[in-house]
Amino acid sequence: MATAVNAPSGGIRGYFARNRTLDVYPTGFYRWWMLILAVMATIVLFYEFGLSALLPLWLPGLHFTPEQFGWFLTGAVFLSGISAMFGGPLADRHGRVVVIDSCIVVMILLTFANLLMFNFWSFVLIRGSMNLVAGLAWGALGGLTRDMSPRTGRGAAFGLLTLGAVACLWLWNYVPALTLPLFHTWQSQIVIMGALAIGLFMPVLFGLKDLAPELRLMVVDSETTGAAYESGEVPLESGEAAAGFGQLLSHWESWVLVIGVVAFLTTAITIQNFGPLMFTQAYHYSPAVADRVTARFWFINLVMLVPAGLFSDWLRVRKPITIVLSLVGVGLLFWWVKNFFPPLPPAETGLIALVLGGVLASAYIPWCAYFSEFLEDLSPAIQATGWSFFQMVYRTWIAFSAPLLLWVAAHYGWQSWMWVTVGGGALFIVSNLAVRGHWRPAGAPVVTGMQPAHAAGGR
Repeated sequence: MATAVNAPSGGIRGYFARNRTLDVYPTGFYRWWMLILAVMATIVLFYEFGLSALLPLWLPGLHFTPEQFGWFLTGAVFLSGISAMFGGPLADRHGRVVVIDSCIVVMILLTFANLLMFNFWSFVLIRGSMNLVAGLAWGALGGLTRDMSPRTGRGAAFGLLTLGAVACLWLWNYVPALTLPLFHTWQSQIVIMGALAIGLFMPVLFGLKDLAPELRLMVVDSETTGAAYESGEVPLESGEAAAGFGQLLSHWESWVLVIGVVAFLTTAITIQNFGPLMFTQAYHYSPAVADRVTARFWFINLVMLVPAGLFSDWLRVRKPITIVLSLVGVGLLFWWVKNFFPPLPPAETGLIALVLGGVLASAYIPWCAYFSEFLEDLSPAIQATGWSFFQMVYRTWIAFSAPLLLWVAAHYGWQSWMWVTVGGGALFIVSNLAVRGHWRPAGAPVVTGMQPAHAAGGR
């Protein structure tokens, strides 16, 4: 049974140290429960992206144009990338759960504050604030996922984390599809999703816990290794977390890996934000057919996230799987773009989207485990900082690629932009090859200074 570490008794930090901190590494079902709670937190914290289903109602109701929305999206996502730079170091220094809980509370309040929107600038203020909060939280979510997953289960854990983000997008489309015919207004959807957010937050609030600061400095290879150690009574007072970005960015490999994977994600970004538009404009599909083709990509993407992680965990390798599947994905993209015209029939395009979604998810999740292990090898104290850096680059690219994509599609056609996605996949492969090593399973050294646990069972 895990207990709380001894810690200062005063203030919020003292409360979290006493009640929301584990001093023994969790194992078995309890460890998986911590990861499931992280998925619930991720769903709520991704409410910022709940836009597409309600946008047709917001445009006339709040009196703004699609062009104004495009500029809002660019600015808001860019600012959320900047906010991500602050959230990671905070989580490394003060713990993951205090950052996650604080951001969820603010996100729920902002969700209900959507009911106060009456024009474009109120929309910008409230939805932009939601983007800032989500950026702050992501580093803590990535750090907590790493903390609760030894290297033998790291792939499945990050598959679950990504599942939460994709599940949020699904909820924001599925719930309105069911309930809008009954309630008819976008305000009703805010109330429903806000109530759902509160329901998801309750288990997180009462159940999600941090590892003690000393345990977070462990590099855990398996549950057995983790359960053999418990934290000491001295809280982490290290300068490593404060200097996390300097330590991270001083290694060129950090830049190469993150820029490479963000280039690779250009395909998913394109289909997520502009898939139906591309298929209606380029292939003249009806909106319903275009939505079905896009949905196939996300359906198989969602299905493959956890199995891809489990497969990577079973083989105990990340980099070779990522490279091989990326080659398959780039090959499929290359064939599709070469045969982009004349327009493909919907059944053929749907099959391409289905296979492509599965291959890209299966290549991405092992990379997440690989990047997490790479960060551990640099320093276990900068895990959340590393994921904040990833989010900063990812969100910045979304902000700048959206107007660029629309400009290229308008002046040179969608086929020209899809060549950019092929190039992004190729850059991803090169980035993985450029970083030496990581071809074989690697053991995880245990950080010195830890004490063997007196009782390491169950929890």
